[in-house]
Amino acid sequence: MYFNATPTVGAENVEMQAHAINLRPKRDVTLHVEIYNPKGTTPLLITPSGNGDTHGFGSFARNVAAAAPELKVIIYDRRNLGQSEVTFGAEPQMVEEGEDLHVLIERLGFGPVILYGMSSGARSNLILASRYPEDIAAFVIAPLTGGPLAATRLSEEYFYKYLHDKKLTTTKHVSEEPITSMKALAKTPLWSAYLERNSVEKQQRFFNENIDDFLAAMETSGDHLQATMHQTALGMTDKELAAIKIPTTLLLHHTAYTDYLHPVTNSRSATTLIPNSSFQFAPDLPEILDALLPFVKEHAPTAR
Repeated sequence: MYFNATPTVGAENVEMQAHAINLRPKRDVTLHVEIYNPKGTTPLLITPSGNGDTHGFGSFARNVAAAAPELKVIIYDRRNLGQSEVTFGAEPQMVEEGEDLHVLIERLGFGPVILYGMSSGARSNLILASRYPEDIAAFVIAPLTGGPLAATRLSEEYFYKYLHDKKLTTTKHVSEEPITSMKALAKTPLWSAYLERNSVEKQQRFFNENIDDFLAAMETSGDHLQATMHQTALGMTDKELAAIKIPTTLLLHHTAYTDYLHPVTNSRSATTLIPNSSFQFAPDLPEILDALLPFVKEHAPTAR
């Protein structure tokens, strides 16, 4: 449905434009952006889940664009992923990504947008919604991540596995020995794949980074998730979540109350905190479109 989605009828005819958007001087990074239906009038901006990028999730964006030609569907690679540049900030990862997204929307000139965030993508989108509500006409969270089990697993899987002084309970460290150089980091699965797919210039930018900055970013980001394990949404307090006034709908791809990452109870709880919000189950693309398209139509910003 989301990752490596099977093309729908007509998806092959959707026009796509790729751009490298430099966010400097506000943010020290250039992001890879793909726009489907560039002549569309309503901007729908998608942030992939996990460590996902446009290569894995672009097919979903294309399918949505094929179903709704009026939508200008934008999908991008977050910093340190896909074809975007590497840079390690001092703030937790989702905060850095949220600040990047604010400047990206500014540079694209498409705001306010309909925002569609998937799991980890929704976490960085929540930062944007909290700090820059004027950037967003409406917000789709698909799905929300929350709870102690999600906090433990994701802090370890994304961040603590690079830190040998952290005791892990849900996964193993990514290397047998402590990582003490960018050269050593380059041998780990995520980063070796990143280097393999990117240009010599982006590879050199990676190797020019400081390994201590990377390790500090991993600890800061993992601690950030751990700190909110008993809140409704990872990375955000319930007070911050309740302060979001943007029209919001939450979509969940399963009905399992035992799901460790995206519990039904957390999505339901979020609707009691976020004013003007709703919740629907949407396991496949047809159900997603049935929920998404009327929501977009209701809240579509004025076309630019």
